[in-house]
Amino acid sequence: MKNNSFWRNTAWVLLAVNVFFGLWSQDGLRVLGWGPKVVQEPQREQDQVDVELLTLKPKAP
Repeated sequence: MKNNSFWRNTAWVLLAVNVFFGLWSQDGLRVLGWGPKVVQEPQREQDQVDVELLTLKPKAP
């Protein structure tokens, strides 16, 4: 009988951990101050080369 309750409790704990991780990763816990670290790199977007403005020149002999 103890074996049955062990697996039942294990399943409940795994379910709770899974729900918590899902909320955390989808910013559902951000209102509580919990959530993944926000990574923003605006300088990378500014440093990108606009391909339409490039001109190719023939190789000088």
